[in-house]
Amino acid sequence: MKEEILRLEKVTRIVEGVTLLDNFNLHIFKGEIMGLVCINAHGEKELVDLLCQNLPIHYGRIYLDDILVNNYEESTLRFNKVAVIEKENALVEDLTVVDNIFVLKSGFKKQLIKKKTLNARLKDVIQELEMKIDGNEPVSNLSPLEKCVVQLLKAVVAGIRLVVIKDISNYLSAADLVKFQKLIKYYCSAGLSFLYICNHHEEAFKICNRVSLMENGKIIKVLDYKDFTTEKIKPYCKDFYDMKNPGSHKVHKEKILQLQNVSTEHMADLSFTIEKGECTVLLDINNTILKDMVDIMNGALIPKEGQIYLDNQRYKAPNPSYALMQGVCFIDEYPLQTMVFKDLSYFENLCFLLNRKQWNLHISRGIQRSVIQEYSPILGDDIYQKEIELLPPTSLYSMIYYRIHLYNPKIGFL
Repeated sequence: MKEEILRLEKVTRIVEGVTLLDNFNLHIFKGEIMGLVCINAHGEKELVDLLCQNLPIHYGRIYLDDILVNNYEESTLRFNKVAVIEKENALVEDLTVVDNIFVLKSGFKKQLIKKKTLNARLKDVIQELEMKIDGNEPVSNLSPLEKCVVQLLKAVVAGIRLVVIKDISNYLSAADLVKFQKLIKYYCSAGLSFLYICNHHEEAFKICNRVSLMENGKIIKVLDYKDFTTEKIKPYCKDFYDMKNPGSHKVHKEKILQLQNVSTEHMADLSFTIEKGECTVLLDINNTILKDMVDIMNGALIPKEGQIYLDNQRYKAPNPSYALMQGVCFIDEYPLQTMVFKDLSYFENLCFLLNRKQWNLHISRGIQRSVIQEYSPILGDDIYQKEIELLPPTSLYSMIYYRIHLYNPKIGFL
């Protein structure tokens, strides 16, 4: 009989009137890699938070190692022995590898730290993994793959039995992803259990034993390994190959952005053109060039070769402020955490970029009335909200996008 590590029974979690998890069911057994393919992001973060901490739920029960840790009658708010490996890692960048793995783990009580002993223990841990990691190396010097390995080793040393892998393909290159998946399988064979969260079934099929499909905070389908076929998954997927190609009706317009043979450490002679009024999607299959692209445009990286033209003028940004002045805007990967100023009102957040268009621009009452007249029919009463923390995420996302719209840049990077 299989040993059950995690069980969520009909879990429902509602926050601020929004049902984030809806009658959610999930079972994970010892030594299993359970896939969770999220058709949309609704409830994904809340599920991970709930696994790590026993937050209040409105219905259902949660078991870890056959122990009831959370239910609708009582939520202890205690943290569970669950590790999460994601882009925003919990490692201390300024400390060494062995410090992060051994010293910072719960239960470490030694006052005299012997680096030689800790490095010997690290060597014992990784000797079968065919990998080399210097225990004295600061975490800040590690590659993305090495940081993921350190997080996993930290979980193993701490005695964690369930590890959540969250959107790791958005962080690692294709080659590094294969290496890390090999490491996951190694520890899976040793009895460790994984919840592998991703956005594409092909990624999950390559590594998981079972896969659950999640949409709008609810499990809509569970696939066993024998069901990992295109026919089984097709009703739940968008087939991009059947979409009509709009290229045949394309009308050439003014060129806004041109990259001509641009090369960096991760780019090789990249060339493309974006025209005015055009939306272009860059599909970075190996997940290697997107960061370089953003860094080049905001001035954090200088290309080794190639030319960039913005609105038919040579473009070279010395800093993000210059990029903004030239009409280049960015929406970050986690905009609610990085682009919302909680001490400002909704309207002040909306107009945040206006006084940067001309650094001495004063937003007069006439300008304020004009903005409200134009955007209140779109944003509704939210535009008058003084305490922005009271608004739901949908309102804040609208504010961020319309902030860019109000600034009216030449090009926006999302």
